[in-house]
Amino acid sequence: MQKIEGDTRRNFLKKAALGVGAGFISTGGICGKETGYLADDKKIAFTDRLLKNARIILETSCRAKKGESLLILADEKLLPYSPALVTVALELNLIPAVMDIRAFLSSPQYKEGYVLKPVAAAMDSSDIVLEYLVDTWIPNRPDFGRLFGDYTHQDKSLTSDRRWLIVQCDGMDKWNISSEEVANIRKRTLWLADLLKTAKSGRVTSANGTDLTFGLANQASYKPILGIVPLYGEVAVVPDLKTTHGVFYVDGPTQLDVRPRDELDREPLRITVEKGVVKDYSGDPVQVERLNAFIASGDPPANAIDEVGILTTKFKENDEYYWSDGTHHHDRAHIALGNNVLRDMLVHGPKHMDGEVSKPTIVIDGVVITKDGVFQDDVL
Repeated sequence: MQKIEGDTRRNFLKKAALGVGAGFISTGGICGKETGYLADDKKIAFTDRLLKNARIILETSCRAKKGESLLILADEKLLPYSPALVTVALELNLIPAVMDIRAFLSSPQYKEGYVLKPVAAAMDSSDIVLEYLVDTWIPNRPDFGRLFGDYTHQDKSLTSDRRWLIVQCDGMDKWNISSEEVANIRKRTLWLADLLKTAKSGRVTSANGTDLTFGLANQASYKPILGIVPLYGEVAVVPDLKTTHGVFYVDGPTQLDVRPRDELDREPLRITVEKGVVKDYSGDPVQVERLNAFIASGDPPANAIDEVGILTTKFKENDEYYWSDGTHHHDRAHIALGNNVLRDMLVHGPKHMDGEVSKPTIVIDGVVITKDGVFQDDVL
Protein backbone atom coordinates (compact mmCIF):
# COMPACT_ATOMS: atom_id res chain seq x y z
CA MET A 1 0.00 0.00 0.00
CA GLN A 2 2.87 2.36 0.81
CA LYS A 3 4.45 1.84 -2.63
CA ILE A 4 1.13 2.49 -4.40
CA GLU A 5 0.63 5.71 -2.44
CA GLY A 6 4.19 6.78 -3.19
CA ASP A 7 3.82 6.12 -6.91
CA THR A 8 0.49 7.95 -6.97
CA ARG A 9 2.01 10.99 -5.29
CA ARG A 10 4.92 11.08 -7.74
CA ASN A 11 2.59 10.76 -10.74
CA PHE A 12 0.54 13.65 -9.39
CA LEU A 13 3.68 15.75 -8.92
CA LYS A 14 4.83 15.02 -12.46
CA LYS A 15 1.52 16.24 -13.86
CA ALA A 16 1.55 19.29 -11.61
CA ALA A 17 5.10 20.14 -12.62
CA LEU A 18 4.06 20.25 -16.26
CA GLY A 19 1.35 22.83 -15.78
CA VAL A 20 0.83 26.31 -14.49
CA GLY A 21 -0.30 24.93 -11.13
CA ALA A 22 3.35 24.20 -10.33
CA GLY A 23 4.13 27.90 -10.33
CA PHE A 24 5.17 28.74 -13.88
CA ILE A 25 5.50 32.42 -14.65
CA SER A 26 5.80 33.30 -18.32
CA THR A 27 7.50 36.30 -19.84
CA GLY A 28 7.05 34.80 -23.28
CA GLY A 29 7.46 31.31 -24.69
CA ILE A 30 5.74 28.28 -26.13
CA CYS A 31 3.09 26.63 -24.01
CA GLY A 32 1.65 23.22 -24.89
CA LYS A 33 -1.73 22.23 -23.48
CA GLU A 34 -0.69 18.74 -22.46
CA THR A 35 3.06 18.91 -21.98
CA GLY A 36 3.50 22.28 -20.33
CA TYR A 37 6.33 24.62 -21.22
CA LEU A 38 8.57 23.52 -24.03
CA ALA A 39 11.67 24.96 -25.64
CA ASP A 40 11.84 24.36 -29.38
CA ASP A 41 9.51 21.40 -28.83
CA LYS A 42 12.22 19.58 -26.91
CA LYS A 43 10.84 16.98 -24.51
CA ILE A 44 12.76 15.38 -21.67
CA ALA A 45 11.23 12.09 -20.59
CA PHE A 46 10.78 11.58 -16.86
CA THR A 47 13.03 8.76 -15.68
CA ASP A 48 14.29 7.66 -12.29
CA ARG A 49 17.78 8.84 -13.24
CA LEU A 50 16.54 12.29 -14.22
CA LEU A 51 14.65 12.70 -10.96
CA LYS A 52 17.60 11.37 -8.94
CA ASN A 53 19.92 13.91 -10.53
CA ALA A 54 17.41 16.71 -10.01
CA ARG A 55 17.28 15.74 -6.33
CA ILE A 56 21.09 15.83 -6.11
CA ILE A 57 21.05 19.36 -7.53
CA LEU A 58 18.49 20.62 -5.03
CA GLU A 59 19.50 18.69 -1.92
CA THR A 60 23.28 18.54 -2.27
CA SER A 61 24.31 21.45 -4.51
CA CYS A 62 21.62 23.95 -3.47
CA ARG A 63 21.46 22.78 0.16
CA ALA A 64 17.69 23.29 -0.02
CA LYS A 65 15.59 23.15 3.12
CA LYS A 66 11.87 22.62 3.68
CA GLY A 67 9.81 25.75 3.14
CA GLU A 68 12.41 27.64 1.09
CA SER A 69 11.51 29.36 -2.16
CA LEU A 70 13.05 28.23 -5.45
CA LEU A 71 13.09 30.42 -8.56
CA ILE A 72 14.12 28.83 -11.86
CA LEU A 73 15.09 31.39 -14.53
CA ALA A 74 14.41 29.29 -17.59
CA ASP A 75 15.95 29.85 -20.98
CA GLU A 76 15.70 27.40 -23.87
CA LYS A 77 18.27 25.08 -22.24
CA LEU A 78 16.86 24.92 -18.72
CA LEU A 79 13.16 25.02 -19.55
CA PRO A 80 12.82 21.36 -20.66
CA TYR A 81 14.43 20.19 -17.41
CA SER A 82 12.37 22.48 -15.18
CA PRO A 83 9.44 20.07 -14.70
CA ALA A 84 11.78 17.50 -13.17
CA LEU A 85 13.28 20.10 -10.84
CA VAL A 86 9.80 21.28 -9.86
CA THR A 87 8.65 17.72 -9.20
CA VAL A 88 11.53 17.11 -6.81
CA ALA A 89 11.13 20.57 -5.27
CA LEU A 90 7.52 19.76 -4.37
CA GLU A 91 8.61 16.43 -2.88
CA LEU A 92 11.11 18.34 -0.74
CA ASN A 93 8.40 20.80 0.36
CA LEU A 94 10.03 23.73 -1.38
CA ILE A 95 8.02 26.56 -2.97
CA PRO A 96 8.97 26.51 -6.67
CA ALA A 97 8.33 28.93 -9.50
CA VAL A 98 9.62 28.86 -13.06
CA MET A 99 10.07 32.14 -14.91
CA ASP A 100 10.36 31.78 -18.68
CA ILE A 101 12.81 34.56 -19.60
CA ARG A 102 13.42 33.60 -23.24
CA ALA A 103 11.55 36.57 -24.68
CA PHE A 104 13.40 39.02 -22.45
CA LEU A 105 16.80 37.51 -23.31
CA SER A 106 16.06 37.90 -27.00
CA SER A 107 14.96 41.55 -26.68
CA PRO A 108 17.10 44.50 -27.79
CA GLN A 109 16.60 46.02 -24.36
CA TYR A 110 18.34 43.13 -22.60
CA LYS A 111 21.29 43.39 -24.96
CA GLU A 112 21.49 47.09 -24.15
CA GLY A 113 21.57 46.46 -20.40
CA TYR A 114 17.94 47.09 -19.44
CA VAL A 115 17.00 45.66 -16.03
CA LEU A 116 13.50 44.19 -15.85
CA LYS A 117 12.54 45.06 -12.29
CA PRO A 118 10.07 42.18 -11.71
CA VAL A 119 12.82 39.67 -12.59
CA ALA A 120 15.35 41.40 -10.34
CA ALA A 121 12.83 41.59 -7.50
CA ALA A 122 11.98 37.90 -7.83
CA MET A 123 15.66 37.01 -7.71
CA ASP A 124 16.29 39.19 -4.68
CA SER A 125 13.40 37.71 -2.69
CA SER A 126 14.05 34.02 -3.44
CA ASP A 127 16.05 31.69 -1.23
CA ILE A 128 17.48 29.78 -4.21
CA VAL A 129 17.77 30.96 -7.82
CA LEU A 130 18.79 28.68 -10.68
CA GLU A 131 19.84 29.64 -14.18
CA TYR A 132 21.59 28.03 -17.11
CA LEU A 133 24.55 30.14 -18.14
CA VAL A 134 25.66 29.75 -21.74
CA ASP A 135 29.38 29.09 -21.41
CA THR A 136 30.47 31.19 -24.36
CA TRP A 137 30.00 34.93 -24.78
CA ILE A 138 26.90 35.74 -26.80
CA PRO A 139 24.80 38.94 -26.74
CA ASN A 140 21.72 37.49 -25.00
CA ARG A 141 23.66 35.33 -22.55
CA PRO A 142 21.69 35.00 -19.29
CA ASP A 143 23.76 36.37 -16.45
CA PHE A 144 22.87 37.07 -12.82
CA GLY A 145 24.76 40.36 -12.93
CA ARG A 146 22.97 41.60 -16.04
CA LEU A 147 19.55 40.39 -14.88
CA PHE A 148 19.95 42.01 -11.47
CA GLY A 149 21.61 45.20 -12.67
CA ASP A 150 24.95 44.87 -10.88
CA TYR A 151 27.73 43.24 -12.89
CA THR A 152 29.59 42.13 -9.75
CA HIS A 153 26.77 39.76 -8.81
CA GLN A 154 27.72 37.25 -11.51
CA ASP A 155 31.22 36.88 -10.10
CA LYS A 156 29.98 36.92 -6.51
CA SER A 157 27.41 34.20 -7.23
CA LEU A 158 30.17 31.74 -8.13
CA THR A 159 30.81 30.97 -4.46
CA SER A 160 27.19 29.73 -4.02
CA ASP A 161 27.01 31.61 -0.70
CA ARG A 162 23.80 33.35 -1.74
CA ARG A 163 22.65 30.24 -3.61
CA TRP A 164 22.25 31.89 -6.99
CA LEU A 165 23.44 28.89 -8.95
CA ILE A 166 24.28 28.00 -12.54
CA VAL A 167 22.87 24.58 -13.45
CA GLN A 168 24.82 22.41 -15.88
CA CYS A 169 21.53 20.88 -16.99
CA ASP A 170 22.61 19.30 -20.29
CA GLY A 171 22.44 15.52 -19.97
CA MET A 172 20.69 15.58 -16.60
CA ASP A 173 18.76 12.52 -17.73
CA LYS A 174 22.02 10.69 -18.53
CA TRP A 175 24.50 11.51 -15.76
CA ASN A 176 25.66 8.59 -13.64
CA ILE A 177 26.61 10.54 -10.53
CA SER A 178 26.11 10.23 -6.80
CA SER A 179 25.25 12.73 -4.10
CA GLU A 180 28.38 11.60 -2.22
CA GLU A 181 30.72 12.58 -5.05
CA VAL A 182 28.94 15.90 -5.56
CA ALA A 183 29.33 16.55 -1.84
CA ASN A 184 33.02 15.68 -2.15
CA ILE A 185 33.47 18.58 -4.59
CA ARG A 186 32.30 20.98 -1.90
CA LYS A 187 34.47 19.29 0.71
CA ARG A 188 37.62 19.53 -1.44
CA THR A 189 36.90 23.11 -2.47
CA LEU A 190 36.36 24.49 1.03
CA TRP A 191 39.35 22.58 2.39
CA LEU A 192 41.62 23.92 -0.35
CA ALA A 193 40.35 27.49 0.09
CA ASP A 194 41.20 27.31 3.79
CA LEU A 195 44.67 25.92 3.05
CA LEU A 196 45.43 28.70 0.58
CA LYS A 197 44.60 31.41 3.11
CA THR A 198 47.72 30.54 5.12
CA ALA A 199 49.96 29.31 2.29
CA LYS A 200 52.94 31.21 0.91
CA SER A 201 53.44 29.84 -2.57
CA GLY A 202 52.04 27.49 -5.20
CA ARG A 203 53.60 25.80 -8.20
CA VAL A 204 52.11 24.35 -11.38
CA THR A 205 54.13 21.90 -13.47
CA SER A 206 53.25 19.63 -16.36
CA ALA A 207 54.87 17.08 -18.67
CA ASN A 208 54.77 19.62 -21.50
CA GLY A 209 57.11 21.98 -19.68
CA THR A 210 54.90 24.21 -17.53
CA ASP A 211 56.71 25.46 -14.45
CA LEU A 212 54.90 28.46 -12.96
CA THR A 213 55.23 29.67 -9.39
CA PHE A 214 52.30 31.76 -8.20
CA GLY A 215 52.38 34.00 -5.16
CA LEU A 216 49.95 33.51 -2.29
CA ALA A 217 49.92 34.96 1.25
CA ASN A 218 48.38 38.35 2.01
CA GLN A 219 48.52 39.82 -1.48
CA ALA A 220 46.49 37.02 -3.07
CA SER A 221 42.79 36.23 -2.88
CA TYR A 222 40.89 32.97 -3.13
CA LYS A 223 37.38 32.26 -4.31
CA PRO A 224 35.76 28.82 -3.86
CA ILE A 225 33.80 28.18 -7.04
CA LEU A 226 30.75 26.17 -5.98
CA GLY A 227 28.09 28.02 -7.95
CA ILE A 228 28.29 25.90 -11.13
CA VAL A 229 26.42 22.72 -10.25
CA PRO A 230 26.40 19.81 -9.82
CA LEU A 231 29.44 18.69 -11.83
CA TYR A 232 32.00 21.43 -11.28
CA GLY A 233 34.17 22.79 -8.51
CA GLU A 234 37.28 24.93 -8.32
CA VAL A 235 39.27 27.31 -6.20
CA ALA A 236 40.07 30.40 -8.25
CA VAL A 237 43.32 31.93 -7.03
CA VAL A 238 44.04 35.57 -7.83
CA PRO A 239 47.79 35.43 -7.20
CA ASP A 240 50.19 37.98 -5.84
CA LEU A 241 51.72 39.43 -9.01
CA LYS A 242 55.10 40.32 -7.56
CA THR A 243 55.94 36.72 -6.66
CA THR A 244 54.38 35.04 -9.72
CA HIS A 245 56.88 33.95 -12.34
CA GLY A 246 57.87 31.15 -14.69
CA VAL A 247 56.49 29.65 -17.88
CA PHE A 248 53.28 27.85 -18.76
CA TYR A 249 52.24 25.95 -21.85
CA VAL A 250 48.64 26.28 -22.99
CA ASP A 251 48.31 22.87 -24.64
CA GLY A 252 44.54 22.74 -24.20
CA PRO A 253 42.08 25.31 -25.56
CA THR A 254 41.54 28.86 -24.40
CA GLN A 255 38.43 30.92 -24.04
CA LEU A 256 37.56 33.53 -26.67
CA ASP A 257 38.88 31.38 -29.55
CA VAL A 258 42.50 32.43 -29.23
CA ARG A 259 43.35 28.72 -29.26
CA PRO A 260 40.07 26.97 -30.09
CA ARG A 261 39.40 23.34 -29.34
CA ASP A 262 39.63 22.35 -33.01
CA GLU A 263 43.22 23.65 -33.26
CA LEU A 264 44.84 21.61 -30.50
CA ASP A 265 47.05 19.79 -33.01
CA ARG A 266 49.07 23.00 -33.37
CA GLU A 267 52.10 24.05 -31.32
CA PRO A 268 51.06 25.01 -27.78
CA LEU A 269 51.25 28.60 -26.64
CA ARG A 270 54.36 29.10 -24.50
CA ILE A 271 53.95 32.09 -22.18
CA THR A 272 56.74 33.48 -20.00
CA VAL A 273 55.82 35.49 -16.90
CA GLU A 274 57.82 37.86 -14.70
CA LYS A 275 56.33 39.56 -11.65
CA GLY A 276 52.87 38.42 -12.70
CA VAL A 277 52.99 40.01 -16.16
CA VAL A 278 53.49 38.38 -19.55
CA LYS A 279 56.96 39.09 -20.91
CA ASP A 280 57.12 36.83 -23.93
CA TYR A 281 55.12 34.22 -25.80
CA SER A 282 55.41 31.95 -28.78
CA GLY A 283 53.49 29.23 -30.56
CA ASP A 284 51.40 28.77 -33.67
CA PRO A 285 51.65 32.07 -35.60
CA VAL A 286 47.89 32.45 -36.08
CA GLN A 287 47.18 31.81 -32.41
CA VAL A 288 49.98 34.16 -31.36
CA GLU A 289 48.40 36.91 -33.46
CA ARG A 290 45.05 36.31 -31.75
CA LEU A 291 46.78 36.45 -28.36
CA ASN A 292 48.34 39.76 -29.38
CA ALA A 293 44.89 41.10 -30.22
CA PHE A 294 43.39 39.91 -26.93
CA ILE A 295 46.10 41.51 -24.80
CA ALA A 296 45.85 44.77 -26.73
CA SER A 297 42.05 44.84 -26.38
CA GLY A 298 42.22 45.72 -22.69
CA ASP A 299 42.74 49.06 -21.00
CA PRO A 300 44.99 48.45 -19.16
CA PRO A 301 46.40 45.68 -21.39
CA ALA A 302 45.18 42.19 -20.54
CA ASN A 303 48.66 40.83 -19.85
CA ALA A 304 48.52 40.01 -16.12
CA ILE A 305 48.05 36.62 -14.49
CA ASP A 306 44.50 37.16 -13.28
CA GLU A 307 43.82 33.63 -12.07
CA VAL A 308 45.13 30.16 -11.43
CA GLY A 309 42.15 27.81 -11.40
CA ILE A 310 42.60 24.61 -9.37
CA LEU A 311 39.82 22.14 -10.14
CA THR A 312 38.15 20.07 -7.43
CA THR A 313 35.87 17.98 -9.64
CA LYS A 314 36.58 14.50 -10.94
CA PHE A 315 33.47 14.20 -13.11
CA LYS A 316 34.02 13.38 -16.77
CA GLU A 317 30.38 14.37 -17.24
CA ASN A 318 31.53 17.93 -16.54
CA ASP A 319 33.62 17.81 -19.72
CA GLU A 320 31.05 16.01 -21.85
CA TYR A 321 27.95 18.07 -21.11
CA TYR A 322 29.26 21.55 -20.37
CA TRP A 323 32.10 23.90 -21.38
CA SER A 324 31.38 23.91 -25.10
CA ASP A 325 34.72 25.62 -25.82
CA GLY A 326 36.60 22.66 -24.33
CA THR A 327 37.94 24.52 -21.30
CA HIS A 328 37.56 23.69 -17.58
CA HIS A 329 37.94 19.93 -18.03
CA HIS A 330 38.24 17.80 -14.92
CA ASP A 331 41.89 16.81 -15.43
CA ARG A 332 43.29 20.27 -16.17
CA ALA A 333 44.05 23.61 -14.58
CA HIS A 334 43.52 26.98 -16.19
CA ILE A 335 45.73 30.02 -16.01
CA ALA A 336 44.00 33.24 -17.01
CA LEU A 337 45.35 36.40 -18.56
CA GLY A 338 43.41 39.60 -18.00
CA ASN A 339 43.27 43.14 -16.69
CA ASN A 340 41.43 42.81 -13.39
CA VAL A 341 42.01 45.91 -11.25
CA LEU A 342 39.67 44.76 -8.45
CA ARG A 343 41.81 41.76 -7.54
CA ASP A 344 40.88 41.76 -3.86
CA MET A 345 37.17 41.52 -4.73
CA LEU A 346 36.71 39.76 -8.06
CA VAL A 347 38.28 37.05 -10.19
CA HIS A 348 37.08 38.23 -13.57
CA GLY A 349 38.07 41.62 -14.89
CA PRO A 350 36.67 43.32 -18.02
CA LYS A 351 39.09 41.22 -20.08
CA HIS A 352 39.66 37.65 -18.94
CA MET A 353 40.80 34.57 -20.86
CA ASP A 354 41.44 31.14 -19.38
CA GLY A 355 44.11 28.93 -20.95
CA GLU A 356 44.13 25.20 -20.27
CA VAL A 357 47.15 23.31 -18.93
CA SER A 358 46.66 19.56 -19.32
CA LYS A 359 47.25 17.06 -16.52
CA PRO A 360 49.03 19.49 -14.16
CA THR A 361 50.73 18.73 -10.89
CA ILE A 362 49.97 21.48 -8.38
CA VAL A 363 51.90 21.84 -5.13
CA ILE A 364 50.98 24.27 -2.34
CA ASP A 365 53.74 24.86 0.23
CA GLY A 366 55.16 21.41 -0.50
CA VAL A 367 51.79 19.60 -0.38
CA VAL A 368 50.79 17.85 -3.62
CA ILE A 369 47.19 18.86 -4.25
CA THR A 370 46.77 17.66 -7.83
CA LYS A 371 48.99 15.05 -9.50
CA ASP A 372 48.83 14.65 -13.27
CA GLY A 373 45.42 16.29 -13.27
CA VAL A 374 43.88 14.23 -10.44
CA PHE A 375 42.97 15.82 -7.10
CA GLN A 376 44.69 13.88 -4.29
CA ASP A 377 41.96 13.15 -1.77
CA ASP A 378 44.41 11.65 0.70
CA VAL A 379 45.64 15.18 1.53
CA LEU A 380 42.25 15.87 3.12
